[in-house]
Amino acid sequence: MCFTINIHATRDAIENRFNADASVLSDFEFRYFYRAFENPMIPVITQEHPGKVQLLQWGLIPHWVKDADQADKVRRGTYNARAESLEKKPSFRKPAENQRCIVIATGFYEWQHVGGQKIPWLIHHREQDLFGMAGIFDKWTDERQNELIDTFSVITTRANPLMEKIHNTKKRMPVILDGPGQESRWLSDEPLVTSRKKLLQPINQKELKAYTVSNKISRSGTNPNDPSVVEQADYPTNGALF
Repeated sequence: MCFTINIHATRDAIENRFNADASVLSDFEFRYFYRAFENPMIPVITQEHPGKVQLLQWGLIPHWVKDADQADKVRRGTYNARAESLEKKPSFRKPAENQRCIVIATGFYEWQHVGGQKIPWLIHHREQDLFGMAGIFDKWTDERQNELIDTFSVITTRANPLMEKIHNTKKRMPVILDGPGQESRWLSDEPLVTSRKKLLQPINQKELKAYTVSNKISRSGTNPNDPSVVEQADYPTNGALF
């Protein structure tokens, strides 16, 4: 699962890392966290425009959705898409073949259950300040507003050993594409059956680093621009990872 991410970078850093025009980010507010349930606009690179960063809304609305009420209902179940069953769900089948995207992030949050506590962790790539998560996108027309809305889902897979200990209930994690080579392959026309086997797998735990953070991240009123959100915090019942 992946419902809360960190994107604290600069436009220049994103352009350099992904070799893509990021002019759309000139007024973008980089924050310490974005929650999927708030349907935020997130920087992504799509298969349709691989040399350009776009802002898409988190929570995929399939093109065939009839109206806004149905859109609101459907998207509650599309913040994530399971790698193992992409072709089985009508919402994901077509996007998984030719509407793929890279979701840009500097980290993601997950919660570890220890006794009666839910302990928040922030997970980064060990070597890359910025990384890409595999995603899919779709376009839906809101006829009420006469507006075309681009939305996306983050693809998840089974947890690696590190994430099994952190996300110790569902034992899932986002698919992290390990560098430009894998990112290019994901945006290529490679068949889904091949991509799932080669790309939509848990990244090696050695490529990740993780630490516990303040439980401010768990509170609804927390300011997403508060830097203390990402500061390391210790818990008396913190579960050991190693």
